[in-house]
Amino acid sequence: MNEWTNNQLIIVGGITFLIISILVISGIVRYNKRQKEKSSLLQSKDSIRDSLIALTEEKTKDKEGVSVSATPKKIGIPKDVPKEVSTKESLPTHNWFERLKGGLRKTHTQIVTNLDEFFLSKKDKATRAEIHETLFELLVQADVGVKTSEYLVDRVKSRLTPEAYLDPKIFKSILREEIFAILTATKENPKGVLESPLQSLADKKLPHVVLMVGVNGVGKTTTTGKLAFKSHLKGQKVVIGAADTFRAAAVEQLAVWAQRSNAEMIRLKEGTDPASVAYETVKKASENGSSVCLIDTAGRLQNRQDLMQELAKISRVIAKENPEAPHEVLLVLDATTGQNALQQARIFQEVVNITGLVLTKLDGTAKGGIAIAIAAELKVPIRYVGVGEAVEDLEVFEAHEFVNALFSEEH
Repeated sequence: MNEWTNNQLIIVGGITFLIISILVISGIVRYNKRQKEKSSLLQSKDSIRDSLIALTEEKTKDKEGVSVSATPKKIGIPKDVPKEVSTKESLPTHNWFERLKGGLRKTHTQIVTNLDEFFLSKKDKATRAEIHETLFELLVQADVGVKTSEYLVDRVKSRLTPEAYLDPKIFKSILREEIFAILTATKENPKGVLESPLQSLADKKLPHVVLMVGVNGVGKTTTTGKLAFKSHLKGQKVVIGAADTFRAAAVEQLAVWAQRSNAEMIRLKEGTDPASVAYETVKKASENGSSVCLIDTAGRLQNRQDLMQELAKISRVIAKENPEAPHEVLLVLDATTGQNALQQARIFQEVVNITGLVLTKLDGTAKGGIAIAIAAELKVPIRYVGVGEAVEDLEVFEAHEFVNALFSEEH
C-alpha cells in the first residue's frame, strides 16, 4: 500500500513539474516575443519620426528658398493674340488659366465647338450667307448681344478672303483677334493699352479711394472684401467703409473681411447717412497713411432718382476730404444675369462716372459673352473677373487670357 502511494506521489510530482516547466517556457517565449514587438515598434516610431523630421526640414528649405520645386509653366500666348502689359505679380496664380477656362467652358462650346461642327457638317459647301448667319446666331446665344454680334460678323466679313472663308482655323483666328480688340479698346485707351487697376498708385496721391457700386446680390460686398485682402497681401494698408448702412448682413460680412485683411473698418449705426460713412472712411485713410480706401455702397435700383442722389452726395462729401477722390469707381456685375448686367451698367453710367468693371460669377454658364458685349457697348475697361467664391477666384482681367481661354482646344 505504501509502495503504491509512493508511486502515485512520484507520478503527481512528475506531472506537476512538467506543467510548471511548460508554463515557465511559455512565459519566456511570450516575454521574448513582447520584447521583439516592442523593439520593432520603437524602430517603427523612430522611422516615422525620422521621416517627419526629414519632411519638415524639406518644407523649411522650400520656405527659405534653399530647395524649391519648379513652379508650373505659364500658359503660352498664341502669336495672333499679343499680350498687353501684365498687371499681375510674379507669384503663382493658383492655376488661374484653368479656372478661367472652366468659367468659359459653356461659352466655348456655344461659340467655338458649334462653329467647328458647322464647318464639319457642311464639308466645304457652306455659302457665305450661311456662315454669317450661323456666326451671328451663335454669338447672340452666348449673350454677346445683337449689336455686338452684328459688329463682329461685319468685322470678320471685311477681313476674310474668298479662299479663307471655308478654312475654320483662319475664320476662328480672325474672330478671336476681333474679340481681343473689343476687350482692350476703351474710351481712355482706344489703342488697347490698359492701365493697371487699383495698384497703379505711383502717379496718384494716397490714399487711393475706390467706390464700389452695383445692385444688391451681384457680389459687390464680397468683391470689396476680396480686393481688401489682395491689397493686404501686397503689403498695403487698407481702410474699408461700410456705406451700405441699411443692410446689416453686408456690414457684418465686411467686418469679417476687414479682420482677415488686417484692415481698419469704418461702420456707423444702422440707417446712418451713407455719405457720412464715406467721409469718415476717407478721413481715417488719410490720417493713418493707408494706401487703399474701399467704400462699399448700397445697390437699390427700385428708385433710380434716390440712387443718383445718394451716389452723387457720396462723391461730393468724399471730395471735401480729398478733392481728387474717388480715384476709381468700380461697377460690379453678375455675369449670370446676361443682358440684364448690360442694362444695369447703362443705368449706373447715367448716375456716376464708372471707371472700371468687375465681372463676377463667371461660373461656366453660357453667359460669358456678356463680357464682350459690355466692353463693346460701354467702352469701359473690365478690371477684374471672378469665377468662384474663393479669394483666388477673383483676378485681374487680362484680355489675352480671356480669348485664349475662350478659344482653347483643351476644354
